[in-house]
Amino acid sequence: MLNSLNISERALSQQQLIHINQNIRSIPTGRQRALSTALNQVLLYLKDICDWQLPESKEPVFRDESMMWLLGILKKNQCASQCFSHYEQQRETFMNKRWHNMGWILLVLNFEVAPLHLSYWQKILSDPSSIEFFEGQFTLKVPHYKPIAAFSNDDIASFTRYALPSFPLKVLQDFYQLNSVNNLTIKSLLNAINDWVNFEPYYFSPMDPAEWLRTFQSLWHHHYVIPPALLRDLSDPMRHVATLSNPKQSPIDVKKEKALYQAPLQQACNLKAHTPKTTRTTYWPHKALIKYYLKGSKVQRVKPATPEWDLENVLPKLFFHFTEELFTEGGVKQKNLQPRSIERYTNFYHNLSPLSFNDASEPEKLHQWAHREFERLEEQTTPWHLYNFLRSVSHQELTDHLDLSLFERPELPSLVDSFRLDVSQVNRAVTRLLSSPNGNAMQRLFASVAVLLGYYGAMRRGEILRLRLGDIRVSAQNKQLFDIVITHTPEGRTKNGKTRVVSALMPASAAKLIRILLKIKSGSCDSKPLLGFEDESIHVRASQYLYPATQALKMLFGSKVRFHHLRHSGAELLYLQGLHLVYQRRECHLEDILQDEATLAMLTHESCIQRFDFWLEGRPFPQLNTGLLFDIISGQLGHANYATTRRNYIHGMEKIVPVLKPACRQYSRAKLRYLLDLPVGSNDISRILNILSSEYSSLSDKDKKQFQPILSESQVLQKLKRSQFPFKNNTLPIEKMLSLNDDFASLWISSMPVDYFNKQTPTFHYFCQALFTSLNKGDLDFNTVNAQWHHLAFSFTAKERTAINTLGKPEVIIHKPKASSVETLNLQFQCQCNQKVLDAFMTLCHVGSFKHYKANFVLQQNRKSLKSNKLNMVKTQFMRKGDSVNKQKIQTGNTQLIVTLETQIPSKKLKPILDGFFTHLTTKLG
Repeated sequence: MLNSLNISERALSQQQLIHINQNIRSIPTGRQRALSTALNQVLLYLKDICDWQLPESKEPVFRDESMMWLLGILKKNQCASQCFSHYEQQRETFMNKRWHNMGWILLVLNFEVAPLHLSYWQKILSDPSSIEFFEGQFTLKVPHYKPIAAFSNDDIASFTRYALPSFPLKVLQDFYQLNSVNNLTIKSLLNAINDWVNFEPYYFSPMDPAEWLRTFQSLWHHHYVIPPALLRDLSDPMRHVATLSNPKQSPIDVKKEKALYQAPLQQACNLKAHTPKTTRTTYWPHKALIKYYLKGSKVQRVKPATPEWDLENVLPKLFFHFTEELFTEGGVKQKNLQPRSIERYTNFYHNLSPLSFNDASEPEKLHQWAHREFERLEEQTTPWHLYNFLRSVSHQELTDHLDLSLFERPELPSLVDSFRLDVSQVNRAVTRLLSSPNGNAMQRLFASVAVLLGYYGAMRRGEILRLRLGDIRVSAQNKQLFDIVITHTPEGRTKNGKTRVVSALMPASAAKLIRILLKIKSGSCDSKPLLGFEDESIHVRASQYLYPATQALKMLFGSKVRFHHLRHSGAELLYLQGLHLVYQRRECHLEDILQDEATLAMLTHESCIQRFDFWLEGRPFPQLNTGLLFDIISGQLGHANYATTRRNYIHGMEKIVPVLKPACRQYSRAKLRYLLDLPVGSNDISRILNILSSEYSSLSDKDKKQFQPILSESQVLQKLKRSQFPFKNNTLPIEKMLSLNDDFASLWISSMPVDYFNKQTPTFHYFCQALFTSLNKGDLDFNTVNAQWHHLAFSFTAKERTAINTLGKPEVIIHKPKASSVETLNLQFQCQCNQKVLDAFMTLCHVGSFKHYKANFVLQQNRKSLKSNKLNMVKTQFMRKGDSVNKQKIQTGNTQLIVTLETQIPSKKLKPILDGFFTHLTTKLG
């Protein structure tokens, strides 16, 4: 029935539900009851697994299902408590007797790691590579039954992670070394655990796998005080996806670093300007790349170069990147692909409609284009190839806002793109953006602020681009806290159609950078965009400020990183802050796992309180309904349901479970002997205790025998012998990743020139320290700066500088238009009227930096040379559309041409600066 409705999105409307129920009620037999039950089960699957939105009338049904699930767990409270109590007693005995039994191992894993169904333990116990050292701790990789990770392929399966403490780690290690793992089944595991608890001290009756799962869930629920929503995440690996390897040490690509801030829009405009209209036919460079690989490098030694962006159609460059990736990285299933296969995978390029640069820059228009092409090519075999092409497109800097989930079949689980950054990595990206020699100071500031908002505000890229100056406010009580209103603007609507207010807490350095931007723009209209100048369209702002930010992220952390991953990472930080608040954990609780001082600083109790101040409103946290925490977090992210947050933004349980447990615990001598692989009763434990505890040596011999040190997991792991861990990735970290305590404001100021120009270079630097000093003093306002920058185009090439020398130093004249009270500047050249001057004028004003300025020509001719052809030369060769010319007769002197360029540049404080610059420029050239 659902298929007959042709549903193409993850939602079911009330009308569609009514239509389905009408069809069911039309059946006159008892099959009607069966179909009604089946409908509820299908809708439950679509809601929990496929992230569908259901009509409000159906929501209570599934809330009841959740309550029934929780009641089933609560019924096992007594059984779970008794079982755990006996387990703890037996654990102390085990440290000395050290038996090997499958039933015992299952109890250890379920009580110490996570409450999982036996089907998952069967897969884990059958695969020794499930143990992996990851981000400062040993973890357990749990495979998914269906691929729900975007990274999954034939080489990398979809999985999630759980923290693996030292005791279950040693138990699992011993099992892998002493037992065969090829003949394990769910039934054999069930028999093993039932046989184990049939005797002393348990004496339990046999239970089925579901009952055992509820028993273990009950223990975790009441022993660690885990709310039902988190308990479901913990006991169901299909509800979250792990991240892959940590990209902190990715090498820097020198070419990408040099290309930072080289905006693709400018490249596209330059390409269009220098390409004659008669030759502008679509060229597909990926065909030349395929030909290069077909012939081989020995026949054709020069590999085709990466093309520039085309303003009218970006597909040629996107196809080039797609093709190049297929050659260098292989396909989804095959590592190496033949050129003929790649040619077949890309031969649909001529069937696609052009995609303009502007449309590719705007998420809505890009998605409209992609959906339109899918619908148009639906009857062919092309859509699958098109989908793979779009997967490549979603990882390009220009188009990384493409949401591939919109193209997935709604009846299948959505794929999760799991990736995260910590605070130090965000600092590295901001530092790289601020210190780059490319771009101007405001562009670097805008791009850096975009990264900070994306991370600490967990904002979408469209929300950042549309954010207006009046939508962000500094908290009166805390200068590091910002209230950000995300709402509809003329440039677009919010994703869920609702307005929300985000509270963003930032470190002092990051917050200062935001305040600097707000100070610079003070006095501007609140409706103007926060990032960018006036009269810049949204796709221009995306190109100028978000594109460099994406470039920096990919350069530092790999090509698979997208700007949207800042939002994922900010969501995880918010989640950890909430859990630290609920469980009253100190910032050092996850010190060894996070290995990042900057992130730990955001997890202090004060930071967590400040981050949730919008909810606490000064009240102590215990006075609030802590059960609302997850809904509060979802509200900050703009999610109507916590299911969206936990599925797409909470990646793995390896950081979550350690928060639930105490950071340190007591270790008996017997337990330490077992963990350190020492014989029972070995006196060598005294030597190790001397190292682990400073107070041990001062105790009496009697007290030493009773001494049980309180240690953290990392202290124990550092003493484990490497020979105990023969599996992959077992190397302990040598040193921690230190935080980058850069003063962003100082870094930004030092990255810009001191003055507008200097004696060594002929470049005019509008955004310099002198300009911002004037802004800070109030001598200038941003409206004037915006207007001056909008009309300034002083980026002279060597040819243009020669042309200025030919025309002579321009006189900077203050002009007051009749219709405006704002005085502007004109540039006036007095020169001869000849071919050399014409060539210089065309270089500067027809195609060069002055081409946007209107020109007024005054031809002063000696009365004796009125019959010359000078006036006709001015009218036919000098003049452009919109220019004007006048003729003046002079009694004496040579004929000369006076050219006045109307720049529309506000003159405020700029005349003496430009006078000095043009004097310096012509003197240097002279």
